[in-house]
Amino acid sequence: MSYDLFLSRDYLIFSCAHFVIGENFFEPLHGHNYKILINVYGDQGKDNMVIDFRLIKRILVPIVDSLDHHIIIPEKNKFLELTEQGEQLIVNIPHIDKEYEFPISDIVLLPIENTTVEELSHYFVNVLTNNDELRRENIDQVTVTVFEYEGQGVTFELFPCKNN
Repeated sequence: MSYDLFLSRDYLIFSCAHFVIGENFFEPLHGHNYKILINVYGDQGKDNMVIDFRLIKRILVPIVDSLDHHIIIPEKNKFLELTEQGEQLIVNIPHIDKEYEFPISDIVLLPIENTTVEELSHYFVNVLTNNDELRRENIDQVTVTVFEYEGQGVTFELFPCKNN
């Protein structure tokens, strides 16, 4: 028998600014109130639970809190040139002749290629499934949905998560 444990709480909501850049498109700086939905699929473990909700909270809340009210920058985006100058981060986008300057304290660099909901959902799945406490034999799959608006988001799933 398999269960679908899900978690979508107020502590999994964050507001931040971002922009999306590619070879042939640019979405300028703007913000969203993101909401995360986590699904963990599996059987009951020895404690009669798929997993303790508190574990997921302990893993994700510090990350969600670190993103809240910040500007997220994709550090793996090949179209960006990032330069620190004192307390500032200069974000240069040469192929569209655009440049931003932000206080470093307002920035979170994420190890992703772009700040799309697709990349964010993949990032959060990786955070969860790379945690040794979550990688249990009874867990078959982890999915994360990131909503940028109510009714608009993306789900990334990792199956089976114990082989990540």
